Amino acid sequence: MRHPYHLLDLSPWPLLISFNLLSLLIGLLGYLNGYISSLNLVLYSLIMVIIIFTNWLYDVMSESLYLGFHLNEVSRGLALGFLLFILTEIMLFFSFFWSYFHSALNPTYLIWPPIGIDLINPWSIPLLNTFLLLYSGISATWAHHSLINNNRKESLLGLGIGIVLGVIFFILQLFEYFNSTYDITDSVYSSAFYLTTGAHGLHVVVGVLMLFFTWIRIYFFHSPSLLFDLSLLYYHFVDIVWIALFILIYYMAY
Repeated sequence: MRHPYHLLDLSPWPLLISFNLLSLLIGLLGYLNGYISSLNLVLYSLIMVIIIFTNWLYDVMSESLYLGFHLNEVSRGLALGFLLFILTEIMLFFSFFWSYFHSALNPTYLIWPPIGIDLINPWSIPLLNTFLLLYSGISATWAHHSLINNNRKESLLGLGIGIVLGVIFFILQLFEYFNSTYDITDSVYSSAFYLTTGAHGLHVVVGVLMLFFTWIRIYFFHSPSLLFDLSLLYYHFVDIVWIALFILIYYMAY
């Protein structure tokens, strides 16, 4: 019976990324419990996850570009699957914010954040990061409209600016962490703060990688319409989460 779908070849990426995510969790738990050497496992696992994700995305692009497997029905299925993935991400960050306000609104804590926490000024690096991430999303949107209008040069420029701004955002986030006066184990506030902002930072890395792959495909005269649409959707989701995070965790707590 003829149909528009294709059978996937055996792939090592799902198994490999599962093992590395497990080692990432083990390393993180070890580091939070005082085993400083576990940080090396965290960094190694994170690098491996990025490498595996990159190769997995390359295989998906090869199925579309070189093998011609992504017909209309397959593309619609990929788009629907990605929308469901975004829904799970919304639920993930909803749980983070729920845990934060569960403690912040608890009458046990007469003062929030707890005494001894020297809060980060929201009008310094957090505000700068807000502008960086918003302008990064605007640049990516400009690149998307330029590609629709067959302006490849402007599309590459806008996407490149968006990628660079996203990288600067992540670097400043790390700088903020290293210069903070509290760590994740100091209080329930610091635990919720690092958990939420850290998860968001990892999502920024994934979004930048997706935009980078889109840039590469445009550079080599491919037509990454579906990849660009999904990457832009994901990146705008990351923007919205950061605005909520800035208002609720940085500004309101300060």
